[in-house]
Amino acid sequence: MSVERTTARYGDCSVFAGRIDVLFALGRHYLSLPFAVLCVLAKLFTDDHGGILPFLPLVLQIVVAVAAEQLTTAYKRRPPGDDPHFWAQRYTFVSAIAGASWGIGVFFWLVPGSFAAQAYLCLAYMGMTATEFIARCAHRPAYLAHATFSLGPLIVMLLIEGGLYHDMTAVLLFCFGAALAGYCNGMARLLDESIRLKFDNMGLVKKLSLEKADAEAARDAAEASANAKSTFVANISHELRTPLNALLGMAQLLDRADLGRPHSDHVKVMVEAGRGLQTLLDDVIALTQDDNEFLADRECDPVQAVRAVARLLQPRAWEKNLRLTITAGANLPRVAADPRRVRQALLKFADNGLKFTESGGVEIHAEAFTCDDREFVRFAVTDTGLGIPQEVVPRLFKAFSPGDTSYARREQGAGLGLAVVKRIVEAAGGETGFESEPGQGATFWFTMPAVRHAEQDHHLDDNQDAVAAPSGLNLLAFAGHAETHKWLVHALEPFGNKITFTQSAAEAAACAGRQEFDAIIVSARDTDILAAAPGVKAPILALLAAGERAPVCARAMLRWPASPHQLYGALAEVGAYRRAAPSSPSNEGAMAAIDAGAFAALEKSVGVATLVEILKSYIETAEQLCGALAIASDDANWQQAARLAQDIAGSASGLGLLAMTAAARGFASAARQGANAHTLRNDAQMIVSEHERVRKALVNLYPDLVA
Repeated sequence: MSVERTTARYGDCSVFAGRIDVLFALGRHYLSLPFAVLCVLAKLFTDDHGGILPFLPLVLQIVVAVAAEQLTTAYKRRPPGDDPHFWAQRYTFVSAIAGASWGIGVFFWLVPGSFAAQAYLCLAYMGMTATEFIARCAHRPAYLAHATFSLGPLIVMLLIEGGLYHDMTAVLLFCFGAALAGYCNGMARLLDESIRLKFDNMGLVKKLSLEKADAEAARDAAEASANAKSTFVANISHELRTPLNALLGMAQLLDRADLGRPHSDHVKVMVEAGRGLQTLLDDVIALTQDDNEFLADRECDPVQAVRAVARLLQPRAWEKNLRLTITAGANLPRVAADPRRVRQALLKFADNGLKFTESGGVEIHAEAFTCDDREFVRFAVTDTGLGIPQEVVPRLFKAFSPGDTSYARREQGAGLGLAVVKRIVEAAGGETGFESEPGQGATFWFTMPAVRHAEQDHHLDDNQDAVAAPSGLNLLAFAGHAETHKWLVHALEPFGNKITFTQSAAEAAACAGRQEFDAIIVSARDTDILAAAPGVKAPILALLAAGERAPVCARAMLRWPASPHQLYGALAEVGAYRRAAPSSPSNEGAMAAIDAGAFAALEKSVGVATLVEILKSYIETAEQLCGALAIASDDANWQQAARLAQDIAGSASGLGLLAMTAAARGFASAARQGANAHTLRNDAQMIVSEHERVRKALVNLYPDLVA
């Protein structure tokens, strides 16, 4: 439904109904009663013959205020679609009665011969009228009825009194009421505009809701279609590959057999056709494969990828008497992409280079370069073939668009190779391109983002030192997945780090703007949005899942899923790393499960292998002691439980596990002092929970403990 239709639907009748809603909503009929009380007091203090008569108009106004409130309640409970003009008339009638009660009050509150008392009465009436104007400006007749019956009698009485000041005061009252009446029209126009805007917004919201529903339906249909496509490709690839492999295998066996010249040539045609069909099938599958189905290894060594492709294609180069050379720069960074995908893309370029080169050679080279403070690796394949004609340049990197049609058809090409490379490279966050001149060969290249130096250090081997876990950090995290949040808790909180989790990127931005954090851990897709939010100053660590593009505004990126050591190293890279001193026993609630720095020093002293054996022995002993402690606690054998807790404290203190030591010693002391059973059982459970926290923290630091 368009906005114009919505506005037409809500015509003048609905606008008027909106004004009546405002009229009843603003009505506060009791607000004028304090002015009436002041009038009564003025009458009593200035006229000795007042008696109880001045109270009669006040009582009448209280009755009218109660009746008006009852009318408001009835309006709120009216049935839907009720005529607003009916309720406007009733409100106008009540307003007239309320004004008349003030008009009657003039005859009881006016003090003849005392202009001071009369002036005070006029001020009270003007204040009352202004207050009632606020409530009744939405419907001008209601205000006019009230002002006429309230101010009219007072004006008449002042004119009867006579005198210059009395007459001028009467004129002032008339002008005051007329001015407020004039404002009613302006206020009504403003209310009409706001009500129309409200209806327009309702129409826009409804329109957006319908468009959102249509978009979601289209998205669901597209996802269903994509899933059906993926299922079809998977099934058809299996059905085609099985007989194709059998046919190609038999043809290759015949090719190796001692056959006569005509038969040997026929078999070679079969083998080449089978290989071409196999390549076409692989390309179609790669082109239609979902990005989420891409293999998700962390990174790739570019030198190994180049060498692997060269070894695979070297026999093909020898067959055509071509030179196949490789050139790789020194100390190339690792590529943030799956090795098999990198080799697949490079193999397509190199295979095309050999295919379209008749003499000379093909060179495969890789080099590192920096762009916008980000490091990339550039893979390129240069051949000495015929080059790329200008008329086929627009068709390159498009599916089923071979360059030189005649030659591609002769070489069994279907035009999918470059499209497959483009898809693989862009999924990894890189770019593709080429450089060529007709008759002088061509260079096809693609780039891949490099793994950052700190991220390379995360991949530890036996000769590398482990990255110590940070402690005492205040972190903000929004990864979009509950499992990721749970993993972050296990990896960081045992070391005394505090993590604040949010449910949305908007909530994370608001939280980062209000508080100071050492670092923000966020998914890659939300990184740039969060970095652009006002007030966000903390460095951002982006969790980059497979197939996601690298964000621009992240201080560091971490390929996800990751190991705890990779997370610790990434936090060190963003500059959030700081080591806090171990907490004192008095602050046990905030105490870290283990001191990562102390374990790092111990690792350097005795070696990783020895330390792992020590920790395995400790965990086994601690689990036995904690089990025995739980049994003793259930049996209320507090003397035995105290001895076990003391043994646990001795084992933990030897490794510097301060939180575990403090919990065990506290339990032992409480047991000896005869604390109540409920408290002791809770303390025993706390020791068992603390042991579990220590075990998880140690496994995060030393994964070999679970072996």
